[in-house]
Amino acid sequence: MRLAVAAVIQSKWFHIVLTLTYATIFVYQVIYSSTQSIIITHHNNVQPTYKSITSSSSSSPSFSVDILSVASINRTDLLKVQETIFKSHPIVRNFFNATEIDDYDPTCYKDITFDHVYKVSSFCRRRRNVPRLSRQFSVMRNMYARHQWLSTKPNPTGWLCAIQRPYSGLKKVYQHYQVMKQSYPDYFIIFDDDSYYNMDTFYKQHSNINSTRLSVTAGCLVRQPIHLINFTFPFGGFGAVFSKGSMEYLFTPIICPLMIIGNGTIPMLVPHTNSEAICHQLSQDLFFELQYFQQGDSLFDLIYKYVNVERYRDVDSWNVNGGGGFCMHSDWVMGYFINYYNVSEHVVDPYYKHTAEARIESYQGSEIYAHPSGMCKNERNCPIGSDICHKPSIDWMLNEAKNWKMKINDTTDHQSR
Repeated sequence: MRLAVAAVIQSKWFHIVLTLTYATIFVYQVIYSSTQSIIITHHNNVQPTYKSITSSSSSSPSFSVDILSVASINRTDLLKVQETIFKSHPIVRNFFNATEIDDYDPTCYKDITFDHVYKVSSFCRRRRNVPRLSRQFSVMRNMYARHQWLSTKPNPTGWLCAIQRPYSGLKKVYQHYQVMKQSYPDYFIIFDDDSYYNMDTFYKQHSNINSTRLSVTAGCLVRQPIHLINFTFPFGGFGAVFSKGSMEYLFTPIICPLMIIGNGTIPMLVPHTNSEAICHQLSQDLFFELQYFQQGDSLFDLIYKYVNVERYRDVDSWNVNGGGGFCMHSDWVMGYFINYYNVSEHVVDPYYKHTAEARIESYQGSEIYAHPSGMCKNERNCPIGSDICHKPSIDWMLNEAKNWKMKINDTTDHQSR
């Protein structure tokens, strides 16, 4: 099937259908929107630990930021502090969180054992006899968590289950936008519950930038060794920033003209601005993602299924010869789909001038290659006034928020005189 898909997408009929069907885009979108649903909805009725918080600012700012904190029910003290800090800033419209109860498999952290973790590691690091394993996937699987490293973690089962959580959180966010009929914010930030962003400096740096352009920025960007693979991804703890344009790109439905799915051919086109490139990338199937795609999925639908369908508790039934299993860290998933599915514009860094799949910017040059630079150095003991800090103390975060409020109050007082 993969070969048939590739041949169809590269044929002249793909381009003919692509051109002729633009006239039907609007009508199809209206009809399709009434029937669209995000796949896998087993736990939609589960309530979050804390409901989404809307900023209490008396006026709606022209610049808005929504935040998703990837958290755990085992350390809600961090989440409470983040909630207090970020909802106090006037540009923050919504503060969301994702914990174990939002996971697709919400009892994963209680039910799986270290034996499951060991088997997942063994499965993913085993690359022999796997058909058509791309170089990219082979390199990344070679870096999958080793048994020795996992055994040093205080809670390896909790760590493994948390890999899927950012995408459960994103699903929760999207459903909120749909139910509340909210537009996407100018910027959406996703980070861990032990991370901090200075929203004052964030506003100054982003408020005059066109947020409708496709842009994804890593708080700390990891570059893989170039002699192995040209691949970058956000270091999860430091977060990632999505522009309004990239959020829309992620959640817009896709139909690939003449792509054979299941038993039939659907010669329809959903109005995604980059459908041709997305469908072509699907045909490459570099990380075995094609098997999860259905006509009408958004790119996020595909990501959500890719991450969640293969549950860790079912590792004994994973198909080693058919591209089964889930063998990615959460950061790698984000890096792959952003870079290879064009969720962001190409970086301006001349180092990646000839690398098409280089689309994640680094926050003010913050990167890890041989050594960390910029914000990547800000871990635990961060300087006062840092733009980003990973694993700061609660007292440090509260003091930084106090400085926000003083500046905001001073500005308000000055304007009222």
